[in-house]
Amino acid sequence: MKNISDKTSRLPVKKTFLLFSGIFFLVISLTAIAIFTISTRQANQSHIEQQLVFASETMRLRLATSVNSELSLALNLADSPFVRDYFKNPSDQNLELLARKEFDLYERHFKQGVVFWINDIDKIFYSTGNEPYVLHADDPESYWYNLTLYNTEQYNFNINYNPNVQRIYLWVNAPVFDDDKKPLGMLGTAIDLTSFSNFIANAYREFEINITAYTFNNLFEITSARDLELVNNKVRLDEYFPESGEQIIETAAMLSPGEKIIFTKNKKTYLVSSIPEMGWYAVINFPQYVLFALNQSMNMLFFSMLLLFLFILIVLNIFIARSENAIEKQNLRLTEANVKTEAANQSKSNFLATMSHEIRTPLNAILGITQIELQNEDLPDRHMSAYEKIHSSGINLLGIINDILDLTKIETGKMELNPYEYDVPSLINDAIQLNIIRIGSKPVDFKLSVDRNLPSTLIGDEIRIKQILNNLLSNAIKYTEKGEIQLSVKHLTINDNVMLILSVSDTGQGMKEEDKIKVFDEYARFNTEANRSIEGTGLGLNIIKRIVEMMEGDINVESEFGKGSTFTVMIKQQAANDSPIGEELAQRLSDFTFTNKKQNNQKIEKTIMPYGSVLVVDDVEINLYVACEILLSYKLDVEMADSGIAAIEKITNGEKFDVIFMDHMMPKMDGIETTKRLRELGYTGFIVALTANALVGNDKMFENNGFDEFLPKPIDLNQLDTILNKFIRDMHPEEAKKYKSQTISD
Repeated sequence: MKNISDKTSRLPVKKTFLLFSGIFFLVISLTAIAIFTISTRQANQSHIEQQLVFASETMRLRLATSVNSELSLALNLADSPFVRDYFKNPSDQNLELLARKEFDLYERHFKQGVVFWINDIDKIFYSTGNEPYVLHADDPESYWYNLTLYNTEQYNFNINYNPNVQRIYLWVNAPVFDDDKKPLGMLGTAIDLTSFSNFIANAYREFEINITAYTFNNLFEITSARDLELVNNKVRLDEYFPESGEQIIETAAMLSPGEKIIFTKNKKTYLVSSIPEMGWYAVINFPQYVLFALNQSMNMLFFSMLLLFLFILIVLNIFIARSENAIEKQNLRLTEANVKTEAANQSKSNFLATMSHEIRTPLNAILGITQIELQNEDLPDRHMSAYEKIHSSGINLLGIINDILDLTKIETGKMELNPYEYDVPSLINDAIQLNIIRIGSKPVDFKLSVDRNLPSTLIGDEIRIKQILNNLLSNAIKYTEKGEIQLSVKHLTINDNVMLILSVSDTGQGMKEEDKIKVFDEYARFNTEANRSIEGTGLGLNIIKRIVEMMEGDINVESEFGKGSTFTVMIKQQAANDSPIGEELAQRLSDFTFTNKKQNNQKIEKTIMPYGSVLVVDDVEINLYVACEILLSYKLDVEMADSGIAAIEKITNGEKFDVIFMDHMMPKMDGIETTKRLRELGYTGFIVALTANALVGNDKMFENNGFDEFLPKPIDLNQLDTILNKFIRDMHPEEAKKYKSQTISD
């Protein structure tokens, strides 16, 4: 009886457990189904919204691509001085001829090849391929004329539908003003928007969701749609969408440029976005679907399996959703980083071009005026010596500036070596003379040790070797307050190559072991607490290391903290001849009594060219002075122009020149645009880019834009002499014979 009683007493507990388990399992299953349904709905909704955003951005980019280039051309044409002058006096045939050349030039660049223009005096409407006619500005059909001329600051658009050919045209209207902002007339072009309308009507049919797209202007009139009659009849959006049109208009009114807003109404989801390039808006809509439903024909086995594994599926769904979200966020971060990097690179390029121009401009004046003064044979010796030192320091400064400003070349590993034969003693002496003055009043002895068997000439990049020596010597001087600095120069011969060995030792601060490891890193500085007052970015040794590696060499450092450092560089050079510098020259270098023959032999024999004429175009007065003074030493006929517009006026007035020296960065009309206009006017004379914008690759850029030669500032007299001989002396052989014997030494 006891056993039966115990068994009976346990039955209610088992039933209760089974009931509880069944209810619990059912609740879990239903909850899982509900969660899965909601998750699936959200995933589909997110997918659809992504497709809408993609569709909206695609529409904006296609429209911007169609319009931006045409609009830019129209605005540039409206700013043309030739067009303005013609609109002021349309009866002047010469002005009309110049303006029509301008219209013909721009007509070839517009995609449709259509240009129209109207001046506000005779109001004659001219357009490509059509007969001119007088426009009646008071006609209501001509509302766009008064709107453009008197209520538009830059440009506006108007839509025109041609039912005969079933095409939509977007007319770009740009007003033309004089200097006092008085309207003179208007001009513009036509853009065929039919292909764009077809695109937004048909491009998304392959998607499972049925996307419908429209564009409308700030008057809320439909401007692009599948049904072209909507555009032709200028149907308002609230008329076409009676249920949601007002909300679409209210949403559009709240948008900032480039913003997008999504809302749902009457079982449809709408995305409204702005198209800032046009001042238009876009609206895309699609019907909502039932995103999840159980199939009534689903067999019981499958349904049972679904319930059994539903909990696992929902966990996996959450995991996948989170993973996809994390990946999407990571991709977004990478995209933003790429955009920022691209913007930073563009900003850096613009900065480098500007800095190159801004730094080279005063340096051009310093070196140019120094060169002019050095031509004076009556100059006292002490003045001559001072000018020579200024010139030498300026040349070295120019080399340093070239390297520092050309950061893109360093960062991308595209630095180029320019090997040529150079004089080894002159290189050593130049580096010493530049750096020894930096010691100043410090109690520091400078010693030089030169191997007497050192080759007198080598083939390599002299500028880069000077950069190496200047960096190592200037660092030694910076970090040595007293004691000794020594430069040692020797070599090893390996087959036909020479390993040039440069060693700079000092008794300065020295370095700790942890500093030696990072001494060649970018922006690395050591012992910063003690060296706060010492100038420098820490970039120099990193640059030097890269240059040495390009020369198939090596650089290393030995240092003891508090006792000094020794930097040793080994670089491969080509042998030029077997002649060593010898004992006497090595001693003169060590005694600092060496005279730099290279500097003394820098004077060139100029052949005078009184038969030649040149035009110098530059907006900076000091640049005009330097260039003209140098050119006048050739007895040339020199004229000046302080802007691109002034240069064009001289040419159109019939003046002729053998060479035009053209600056690049000028306000209003830069050198490239000026050269393009001269070439378009039929000018075939020689044009040389004389510019401080001398970054690497600019020579090719100028060549591709109509220039015949590239001469960077500061002006190199040898390079200038070569250009003058090529473009003036050699072009006038008979005249040149008369003055062949009349030379001037500089």
